Amino acid sequence: RYYFMRAITLGSDGSFSWEDIHARYHAELANGLGNLGSRVIAMVQKYFGGVVPVADAGEPQGSDNEITALAARVSVDADAAIERIAPHEAIAAIWELVDALNGYVTEQEPWALAKAEDHARLARVLDVLVQGVATLSVLLEPVMPESMQTLWHAIGGAEEVSAQNIRPAAVRHELGAVSTIPPLFPRVDDDAVPATPVPQR
Repeated sequence: RYYFMRAITLGSDGSFSWEDIHARYHAELANGLGNLGSRVIAMVQKYFGGVVPVADAGEPQGSDNEITALAARVSVDADAAIERIAPHEAIAAIWELVDALNGYVTEQEPWALAKAEDHARLARVLDVLVQGVATLSVLLEPVMPESMQTLWHAIGGAEEVSAQNIRPAAVRHELGAVSTIPPLFPRVDDDAVPATPVPQR
């Protein structure tokens, strides 16, 4: 479902290959979204015992505000795309946030903040990440309902993710403790991917 909504314009002809599914699965789901969720959950557990101490977080910096603003814009853009019946555009908009959050992890280096014992800054960074992952789980639930339900609960969401309103998805989510989950999108060996047959002439 993710692949066809992501790669092919609804109502139009499109090309398909197992190789493309395999490539997108690993690049976008396993390495992109799935790895992001796992890393954020692991860091919250390691550094704060499962719950980000928001009350002790430092003031937001420019990079934090940029992520928050992007989450708000992506939510609006994705909603507008769905209203146009263009799910491929909605997913493309949402993936801007996936990529930005992965870049934010690399830029902010939470592990270095923990080593430097900058707990206030670390709490702020992990709060931004947890909220961002929660927003992704809400926005992507219509495309991957079971996986996003699992991610929503793992990131501390109490209710069903399908009960969350997509339109205000960028507002602050009320979350509890995170919990460890198996990889959402386990890697698939190249040998397990069937070859796309060459059409006969």
